[in-house]
Amino acid sequence: MSYTVVGADGLPVEAVEAFLAHLSVVGRSPNTVAAYAHDLRDFVEWLGQAGLDFRRLSLEELTGFFGWLARPVPARTPGVFMLPGTPSAVEPATLLRKRAALASFYRFHARRDGSVPALLGELVGPRATGPFVPMLAHTRRGRLGAQAYSPVRIPFARKPPVELPEGQVARLVAACPRRRDRFLLVLLDQTGLRLGEALGLRHADLRLRAGEVAVVPREDNVNGARVKGLKARVVPAPLVVFDAYADYMEAEYGTLDCDFVFVNLFRPPLGVPMTADSVAKLVARLRARTGIAGFSPHVLRHGYATRLLRAGVPVEVVAGLLGHASATTTSQTYSHLTVEDHRRALIAAGVLV
Repeated sequence: MSYTVVGADGLPVEAVEAFLAHLSVVGRSPNTVAAYAHDLRDFVEWLGQAGLDFRRLSLEELTGFFGWLARPVPARTPGVFMLPGTPSAVEPATLLRKRAALASFYRFHARRDGSVPALLGELVGPRATGPFVPMLAHTRRGRLGAQAYSPVRIPFARKPPVELPEGQVARLVAACPRRRDRFLLVLLDQTGLRLGEALGLRHADLRLRAGEVAVVPREDNVNGARVKGLKARVVPAPLVVFDAYADYMEAEYGTLDCDFVFVNLFRPPLGVPMTADSVAKLVARLRARTGIAGFSPHVLRHGYATRLLRAGVPVEVVAGLLGHASATTTSQTYSHLTVEDHRRALIAAGVLV
């Protein structure tokens, strides 16, 4: 699958085309390429309205783009002014993603053409990769290029974390009439796999004797399932996972000849790998049946990480099981520990009596 951004003249925007092709060549996930294409479509629209060329854009002018993004879509037209204090129409997390897309776009073109400044920061890496030095680079500590420089900052407040209360996962599993769907929920809840990792599983990845699930990066999955960052790992799994798998294989999968674990069994096309869209429809049905509006496959991953941390598993181990490159991501994003959890930990350590 490929993505194209067209300009006001109806023709593909060459600079964006080259960047998106580069992302595909270096192995970025299709979801990332799609998100960056949508983000750069906004940038191209803004450039056209402002009559600007991205190659000769100043930092002050670029700041105006983020102000334009914060407007409601109907207000993103020339001659419309927003009153001071009007809340942003775009979540801070969305603005951060769009900023990341734009920074990557500029870094790519700075490599290709030394006259294009990397406005949103020099290339990340151990050395500089072009003649351009970003504005205020002299204020940075350490070597040039050792860390990302961020001249345009977006205030970011994390949303409150979501964790399903005790007993709700069991209700969701019980609400699944199909063993395949029950197995999917049990697998996600007991291993912390991402949905894409689960949908890409082959039967050989479920190692029953060893009691583990292998997460294997594959780029040829016909259902678009993908291991994030193409990072392999092995996750130990409890017996309940393999019991649910055996039940699914015996009662529903039967003699079907397919390498994929999760496949279409109940409506055509039969026997093809299950997709994220099919899971989204399953999630909608389960929400309606149970009234658990906060349920999503990723929430089960949050619950898995929190249970491990609550049980005292070191955060570095949890990060490895989740496939995170940094334990900081695990502790900041996936920990839902409460003050009572902290109190029990202090009492157990003899610090608090």
